[in-house]
Amino acid sequence: MEFEIARAGLAGLAGTIVMTMVMAMGSMMGMRMDMPMTLGTMVLPRGRAAWVVGLMMHLMMGIVFFIIYAALFSALGIRSAIPGWSALFGAVHALIAGVGFGMMPMLHPRMATESASGADRVPAPGFLGVKLGKMGPIAVVAVHLAYAVVAGAVYAA
Repeated sequence: MEFEIARAGLAGLAGTIVMTMVMAMGSMMGMRMDMPMTLGTMVLPRGRAAWVVGLMMHLMMGIVFFIIYAALFSALGIRSAIPGWSALFGAVHALIAGVGFGMMPMLHPRMATESASGADRVPAPGFLGVKLGKMGPIAVVAVHLAYAVVAGAVYAA
């Protein structure tokens, strides 16, 4: 399959929508997985506007990341079994994101830490999502795999 940026962007959007829905289900089950709010509060105070801006940021990141996936598929000569390869890339992506989660308090101006907390703060996810709840690390991997497999399937279709 030749690299197609528009198809990759659409696939990334589809994968990110599914990922966001899975995270919303996790929130309904008591996990603290609100990536739109976490991203939005990097630029705005906690509230509805921050959530909307964060959702837009999350959707754009999903599009860009899958464009990178698709470009790598093309560069590596991967022409078939795209959803399977995408799952492998998603697992690596989850690991990198999990490490990044551990560093977020150093970068995020409104992230709760041991020394700074309050109603305007968002919870720190911790390394690999360990502070998101008992299932945090598994959820971090699961949502990235869901993103990657759905995006890979859409891209391959």
